[in-house]
Amino acid sequence: MKLNHELVASITARAIEEGLKRGFNVSCALVDDAGRTVSVLRHADASWQTPEFALGKARLASAFKTSTGAMYARLQKERPLYGTMLTSLNARNDWMLAEGGAAIKLEAEAGENHGGVAVGAIGISGCFPATIDQEIADQLVEWVRTQV
Repeated sequence: MKLNHELVASITARAIEEGLKRGFNVSCALVDDAGRTVSVLRHADASWQTPEFALGKARLASAFKTSTGAMYARLQKERPLYGTMLTSLNARNDWMLAEGGAAIKLEAEAGENHGGVAVGAIGISGCFPATIDQEIADQLVEWVRTQV
């Protein structure tokens, strides 16, 4: 399954709404399973850098097929030098190691990967603290699962 334009439009609209519900103007980025940009939407009043941050979070989530929030917490606690190395690869990969990115994994078909099939990732930026970005990204992933 690929992220079609109707679903992408719905995801980005919901992201802006979820940010506003929490009192923030956010940007939402979606990438495909290879980290290529599918869509980026910035609320008109969101800070200018938030689209780039959202895209970096989505790309990192896509690369590792995980949540950037969980990755960030784990690396800060267990392997801070690995986190520093990952950050140093930013210039090459346009990654951002921070809360707010989530891989979109759908249920696997019989005989496929037990962790689900990653079809892309969502990145959110504009909230403070960034744990709220992560809450929105995770909520959107759960919503996507109900739509397919």
